[in-house]
Amino acid sequence: MLGGLSRTTLSRRRAVQALVALAASAVVPLGSIVNAQSEGEGQPTSPPPSNSSNRNNRGNNRFSPSTPPANTPSSPVITSPFTTGPAPAGSTNPPATTAAPASSAPPAAPSPADVWVQSVRETELWSGPDDKAISFGFLPALSYFRVLAPQEGNRIKVQNPLGGTAYVTAKDVGPSGPPPAWYLSQPSQTEIPARIIGGANIRSTPGVANDNLVSQAGHNAAVTIYGEVTGTDGETWYRIGQRELVHNSLVRKPSPFQAHPGNVIVAELTEPCIVTAYENGKPVFSTLSLKGTTSWGTPTGFFTILRRVQNETMSSETLGIPRDGPGGYYLKDVLYTQYFTNDGASIHYNYWSSNWGYSGSHGCLGMSYDDALWFWNWAEVGTPLFIQE
Repeated sequence: MLGGLSRTTLSRRRAVQALVALAASAVVPLGSIVNAQSEGEGQPTSPPPSNSSNRNNRGNNRFSPSTPPANTPSSPVITSPFTTGPAPAGSTNPPATTAAPASSAPPAAPSPADVWVQSVRETELWSGPDDKAISFGFLPALSYFRVLAPQEGNRIKVQNPLGGTAYVTAKDVGPSGPPPAWYLSQPSQTEIPARIIGGANIRSTPGVANDNLVSQAGHNAAVTIYGEVTGTDGETWYRIGQRELVHNSLVRKPSPFQAHPGNVIVAELTEPCIVTAYENGKPVFSTLSLKGTTSWGTPTGFFTILRRVQNETMSSETLGIPRDGPGGYYLKDVLYTQYFTNDGASIHYNYWSSNWGYSGSHGCLGMSYDDALWFWNWAEVGTPLFIQE
């Protein structure tokens, strides 16, 4: 009898233990419920809460995206300074269909395509992260940018969904969600890259007045034309920034060029000579350039970049001309040379002359250091080059 009671008590104890275990297995962590609810309601995916491990993984930079999950499609990597067409809106990770178990790892940070910022003030666009970068102009406050890479120095590489990629100063932007549909439907804010001719007064209104001069720009200064307005004088003025206008006669912009797929360089020898980089028919960078003289003209036609030399010595002896004779030359440390003919015509840094836009070379397209470096980083062997009058 005692043995029967012991067995009965033991069986009841096991039954209670089984019920407790079953109840415990049905418990879902609160955080998993919150995550599942927020994702199920179609809310934009946001970065995970900051913690010490996330800060260490991101290099103490709240804008630095981590590597996207292997099963999450990410947008193509963009390496050029500008691109065509708006980015797709609302690019977020697919919503989870089940709650995460308590023992799972924290949710992965969003891919670069999911991290957006907005400018808190008018912000300048740059070609790179360091002091050698060239300005692409300005965009107004509250402009949206998609973060493309972790912060470098004090700048972040971003994509303007209305048409461009560049670097912006980190302190000029703050966290944001993706842009709304009405924003993406706007005309492109990034228009035509151009250069100042000779020098120019930048004015706050389209006309010459004693109280509207805001700044000045030197010869070959880079500007971006965002639109045209008719001034109080009845003439055309270019808008190059917020409350920044310049008379059209002081600006050299590229001529219309038939769209060509991929990256293309177009040189217009009509003075002032301008060389423009195109991406899928869109001009993304322009600069004034030296061109050949009457005796040593720059060839016209279709070419491709044949070879590249980062630093070399140029000598007229390679063309059969003594270096000390008429038309001879011997130049050391010529940087960023990109040859497009077999007899020596090339794009390169020209440190011995700064007559940008006019004659002064033996057929080459000579540029400033910054501009030659830009084309060196952007082009490659095989890049097409059209040269026209």
